[in-house]
Amino acid sequence: MKKMLLVTQGLFHPSWWARKLLREILEELEGVSFHSVNSMESLPQDLESYAAMVVYVHHKTISENALHRFATWVKEGGGVLGIHTATASFKQQLLYFEILGGRFIGHGPVERFEVQPIASTVFQDIPAFSVRDELYIHELQPGITPHFVTQHRGQTVPVVWTYQYGAGRVCIAVPGHWARTLKNKTYQKVLQQGLLWASGR
Repeated sequence: MKKMLLVTQGLFHPSWWARKLLREILEELEGVSFHSVNSMESLPQDLESYAAMVVYVHHKTISENALHRFATWVKEGGGVLGIHTATASFKQQLLYFEILGGRFIGHGPVERFEVQPIASTVFQDIPAFSVRDELYIHELQPGITPHFVTQHRGQTVPVVWTYQYGAGRVCIAVPGHWARTLKNKTYQKVLQQGLLWASGR
């Protein structure tokens, strides 16, 4: 049984319903157990016993101690699945975005967009799908690997990417503004496979 940590909090962004649905989606996976905390400041003392962490919060600040613990854990082999607001949190902390592989710089209105897969060994047999959501735009680190993309103002924009930080595996999934996005069955498979990859499975 692999232990997973779910870092999530919020009533509206992310919504309570979206957070509840996310846990239900991830708990469908076999051989994993989840423990929840509401912030990076509340990471458990036995953090090294967790294979991966799901980050779905929208918080403005993080202490140097919490950020250092997070960075060290990932660098030494921890896995991260960051969803939507994860990349819009802690915007003043460069180290945090070096870990995730991208820095949130803005988004347009909530609108429907098509998500196209790129040939991948991480996400297998997942077809194209569409969601109505906020499309986050990022300043990206060199070395990210896009797996799903969309078109925005004539540019190809990553919607799901993976990234290596030290020995750690990081997967970022951009959609997740509200619960109806997480009801998309195809996107649920993306989140499940992304977490399994991040955890080393």
